[in-house]
Amino acid sequence: GLLGVREPFARLFTQGMIHRDGAKMSKSKGNVVAPDEIVDRYGADTLRLYVLFMGPAADDIEWSDRGVEGQRRFIDRLWRLVGGLEEGPPAERPAPGTLDDDPVALALVRKAEATIVKVGEDIGERFSFHTAISAVQELVNLATKAVAEEALAGERAEAALRYAAQTAVSLLFPFAPHVTSELWEALGGEDLWRHPWPVADPAYLRRDSVTIVVQVNGRLRDRVEVAAGSDDAEVLALARALPKVAAAVDGREVVREIVVPGRLVNLVVR
Repeated sequence: GLLGVREPFARLFTQGMIHRDGAKMSKSKGNVVAPDEIVDRYGADTLRLYVLFMGPAADDIEWSDRGVEGQRRFIDRLWRLVGGLEEGPPAERPAPGTLDDDPVALALVRKAEATIVKVGEDIGERFSFHTAISAVQELVNLATKAVAEEALAGERAEAALRYAAQTAVSLLFPFAPHVTSELWEALGGEDLWRHPWPVADPAYLRRDSVTIVVQVNGRLRDRVEVAAGSDDAEVLALARALPKVAAAVDGREVVREIVVPGRLVNLVVR
């Protein structure tokens, strides 16, 4: 609204600089990392993932060779997860209520739905690519753990695992398009770039209980599980009854009680 002509962009986003050895990367300092070497060794998707995963895109960030290797290990985990599934077409999302008697499979589908929401908001609203990638990693780790512990058995559980894996592949596509396109075909799909972006089912996002972080003067003391929709008074009572919290408050005056519904309790004492 400051110009007399139509502005070409809705907003300006300025990205941070990448540093190495404590200084901004530049040819004059001789601290530049050649991308071709990383692509040859780890693949283009690894490089893309690491650059986007390093931290907030607006911040200056220090380069780490170990961080590159970590993203390659994540791609390998996803590859092994998909490779361990039986051949077949992409799985449909299990209908709500069909997994109520299988807590592991239910948790996996709920995590997949929550990850869809998280990644969509991080990309579209917050420009927060590193947290979006981290959310997909959490989903892959949960699925990998379920497989390793042999906690999934039966046709419905296998369908839940397949759905979680293909959700992770689809959500990771903007960050690692080459490997996810290959994995999508391995899952029985075609042309991932033409496939609609996943949309979460609200039925899987509703929770019977939530975990509340409890702080005293901003310092984490404990966590407590409360029924979803509990009022502030009930949450505060449960939080203050926790032994670690009671010990931190004992003999001190509570001057303020802060409750962030569904997330946080912070007791300010002096």
